[in-house]
Amino acid sequence: MGYTNYWHQKRSFTDDEWKELTEEYDYLKDGGRIEPYDENPDQIAFNAKGNGCETFVLNKNLDDYFKSEHMGSYYKEKYEKDGYHFDFCKTRMFSYDIDVWHMLRLARAAAPETIIHISRDR
Repeated sequence: MGYTNYWHQKRSFTDDEWKELTEEYDYLKDGGRIEPYDENPDQIAFNAKGNGCETFVLNKNLDDYFKSEHMGSYYKEKYEKDGYHFDFCKTRMFSYDIDVWHMLRLARAAAPETIIHISRDR
């Protein structure tokens, strides 16, 4: 059994919204709990340092979720049907869970028209 965080993303983030999120992400990187993956400036991606579970990934551009060869067409069909992209990150309540939830809370507050719903197994 795992502990999971969930979110619904309705549209891409604006430049101003994304700037606010990436500034906070830079702050979290200094906290020492996360291992960042910084290859893409239009993506926030990290896992726990040492003992993690799933990698948290938040994309600035909604279409980036649909580019995956593995699940991209499925995600695109679901988005067109539901009107939002559903995503999740299983953390098993490891140390980085608070960082995942922090990013989701900030995203919801900074961009309520983008992140329309967040929840977690708690």
